[in-house]
Amino acid sequence: MTYEQIETFLTVITYGNISAAAKKLFVSQSTVSSRIQLLEEELGTQLLVRSRGQRTIELTNAGSAFVSLAGQWSSLWKETRQLKTIADIRSLTIAGVDALNNFTFVPLFNSYIDRHPETKLTVRTHHSDEIHDLVERRTADIGFVFSQVRYPDIISKPVYRELMYLLCHKNSPYHNEMPCEELCPEDEVYIKWGTDTQEWHDRHWSPERPHLLTVNTGSMLQHYLHTPGRWAVAPMSVIHAVSRDSDLTYYTFQDPPEPRICYMLTSRYPNARQNTVIREFENALKAFVESSSDICTFEEWMVQE
Repeated sequence: MTYEQIETFLTVITYGNISAAAKKLFVSQSTVSSRIQLLEEELGTQLLVRSRGQRTIELTNAGSAFVSLAGQWSSLWKETRQLKTIADIRSLTIAGVDALNNFTFVPLFNSYIDRHPETKLTVRTHHSDEIHDLVERRTADIGFVFSQVRYPDIISKPVYRELMYLLCHKNSPYHNEMPCEELCPEDEVYIKWGTDTQEWHDRHWSPERPHLLTVNTGSMLQHYLHTPGRWAVAPMSVIHAVSRDSDLTYYTFQDPPEPRICYMLTSRYPNARQNTVIREFENALKAFVESSSDICTFEEWMVQE
């Protein structure tokens, strides 16, 4: 039984007669008849009723039953032919926090897919603890977080750091070297950027004092800082994105938070094929970090006392 025989049988059924099927398949009517006959001989049963002068085909009971099987056989054959193509498709799944996926790494992702169209890139947004789990289970090939949690099967590598600033409306009564004690928590649009930033925040403002509003993504900040006097803490990559088409601006703190350090997470035991794609993306990441004005390449001295 061959694909040509199955295809010919299904084409005859679809077009209603041998003549139309032959034209569709670009073969002679005798070739169509021969293929059907060979198929019937292999199956040991007649599929088509043959009557002199009959213009349209008529199926035997066996032929009617075989239509569904022939369709399945044809689909399976086509899928097996696609196996090589599927095996050649390269994929890379990256899990990151909101600020990275929506702001900092947008130019990186765009550049990567332009340079590597052969790689199917999937970008997913999750919280840090979820990202660690995804990388550990190898559901994600690479993770990006701002907290360093030790997992035995995960390699955590610092890749860059970025400074934190005061973000506010341009008509707010704030300035560079802004003292934290002059900022009222009741005017703050609060977002938890990480453990280090939270510790700095708690040193200056009591956790018991209410904020104006709490949000959980950097993209939300721009919607609530339109009133002068309201303020938020944000990294430069987010500030540049949300203030590009708005009346927002930023200032330095007199006592700023610790810079945020971004960690790249990878499995300690990636398969060889994925390891090649991961290294390729890591090279693109290194070039991006070195050229970005919003972030700074990580160096060990940055975390030394």
